[in-house]
Amino acid sequence: MRTLRFYGTFSLAALCALAGCGEPFTAAGADATSTSSSGGEGGAGGAGGDGGGGSGGGGGPASSSAASGGGGAGGCGACKDGEFCTASETCVACAARGGLLSFGALSEVEVAGAMPAFPRVRAEAGEGEATLRLVYTAKFGSDDTKIATATGRPWTAGEAVSSFVVDDAGQESGPLLLPLDAPSPVEGFPAGSLLFDRLPTEPGSLPQLLVADGIEATQANALPALNPDGGSRSVAVAHGLRPSYRYWFMSRHQEGGGTTSRLVTKRAEDAEVQVLDIHLPGDCPAQGDDLAPWVTPDGSLLFFQAPYSARGECEAASVLRSFYVALGDDGLPVDGQPARMLLPNLAPTVAVMTPSLSPDECTLYLASNKDGQQKLYSASRR
Repeated sequence: MRTLRFYGTFSLAALCALAGCGEPFTAAGADATSTSSSGGEGGAGGAGGDGGGGSGGGGGPASSSAASGGGGAGGCGACKDGEFCTASETCVACAARGGLLSFGALSEVEVAGAMPAFPRVRAEAGEGEATLRLVYTAKFGSDDTKIATATGRPWTAGEAVSSFVVDDAGQESGPLLLPLDAPSPVEGFPAGSLLFDRLPTEPGSLPQLLVADGIEATQANALPALNPDGGSRSVAVAHGLRPSYRYWFMSRHQEGGGTTSRLVTKRAEDAEVQVLDIHLPGDCPAQGDDLAPWVTPDGSLLFFQAPYSARGECEAASVLRSFYVALGDDGLPVDGQPARMLLPNLAPTVAVMTPSLSPDECTLYLASNKDGQQKLYSASRR
């Protein structure tokens, strides 16, 4: 596959207009017909595997349908790029988050590699037409997790990133490509940098967060601000906040003679991290080795995965589910509000992992084992 690099400043709105960000990648239709508003109860959650976003039990989804309300007029045929159509045939801007987030049927995104996870998408220019770029993680003939990339319109199968500084040593995960017009956290690096985490191969080594100068990386630096205690991974960035980004990531912490993994937030210039205290439906805490955070560009909405028990059995959860929660200007949940579940009508044994949204917020991307094997899926707003 030919990998493209572009320099200069691009407007995200302009790129989305060119790329048609509201359209999902060319994908094979899945057997699932689950559509849902994300406010319901459902599903047990559980712990995930290193770098792969975790795995869950088997089982099929339940079929259901629900719709999100909104404004606008003209029926589904009048919906424009960046809008979705509700069940009442009303066009609503995907960036409008006044009600529950609701998504349609899951469609498989066919990519190379085993146990793919961490799908993250950005808009960028292509040859002759705009396109979308996906970064994700997968296993390619070994036990090591590697970062891979593919492009949409037309969709390519994807391949592992190959450079001297990415996928070169150790297990790498949590890839996040900043938009082409978003300045790099590293001075001197071009806009649109790649952020990721690496678990070195040396015994006793801890993961750390790094920033590379792009997909075809020639340089990669660890940022001290994002590795305060060692053991940092899975970074999310509110890149719409200028001039100072806010970050969310997992950080290991020594406490009471043991080590815990916490989801924290900070700006680069902050001296200390703030710990997110998130409660799931049923009042279980959101906890685990990797909550795989992803945030909207303005930092107002956090997507993540966590173990979940519909019966309130917080310690007995065995399957990961995905959630979202509103955030305040301080990067913490608003007024202690509990998180809402994404795709609650999937069967309790189905894992839903590493969620994120497309640049225009019209499409949900995630990893799931709903057909018995971990794959990537997309679902459109509705």
